[in-house]
Amino acid sequence: MTSISQHIPQSPDNQETSPEEKSQASLTAQGVTRRPIWEVIVEIGEQIPDEEWVKVPSDASTNYKHYLYGTPKKNG
Repeated sequence: MTSISQHIPQSPDNQETSPEEKSQASLTAQGVTRRPIWEVIVEIGEQIPDEEWVKVPSDASTNYKHYLYGTPKKNG
């Protein structure tokens, strides 16, 4: 009878692999590669037409609560 520990992937130095390493190995085996989140965000942003980006307020990052919830704007 085989032990379950024989089926757990291990790193070259014979230590158990982390859940992150197991997940990445599984994705790689399926032909899926991970990309940094900023690359995904840039790709999505590139799909938005320039005429829509012009509509975004220049102070949106500072006054997002104003634009989302109607709170008073912050100055400067």
